[in-house]
Amino acid sequence: MGDRWYPVEEADDSFFATAPLHHARSVELPYPAEETWAALTGEGVSSWTKGMKRLTWTSPRPHGVGTTREIELGGDFVLRERFFRWEEGRRKTFTAVEGTKNIFRHLVEDYVVEPTDGGSRFSWRWAAELNRPWSYLQGPLDRWMFAPTGRSHIDGLPVYMAAHR
Repeated sequence: MGDRWYPVEEADDSFFATAPLHHARSVELPYPAEETWAALTGEGVSSWTKGMKRLTWTSPRPHGVGTTREIELGGDFVLRERFFRWEEGRRKTFTAVEGTKNIFRHLVEDYVVEPTDGGSRFSWRWAAELNRPWSYLQGPLDRWMFAPTGRSHIDGLPVYMAAHR
């Protein structure tokens, strides 16, 4: 993996309304909200998300606003992320701040966990804008990479939780 890092322009909640690429999904889980939150903030996230090799928290616990982490994806691509919202047990939102490839101009992701009568609901939003020349391939990249990765992130959570309960 190279030592070069490319800046990603930080984004906030307003970017969800204007982003050229965006996804939103939710899943109902038969587990209490506390267990769902623990899975989403633990070390196992990379084990159920397609294309994610490793997640490394680079800030000590307890996590909160300003917490950072690195996500290693396929092709030796690493993203550094910084959380600008952290409502313990309920919601966390981050923006990418740099990457080892110059793919993203902006990237923001939002996680919400809510209690339900039958367990909990996890809602996820992702929004991005790509740098050129990647932006010219936005449609195919979304179909073949971003959308399937997002689906696996949401659909893999209940399977992971059932296996690690």
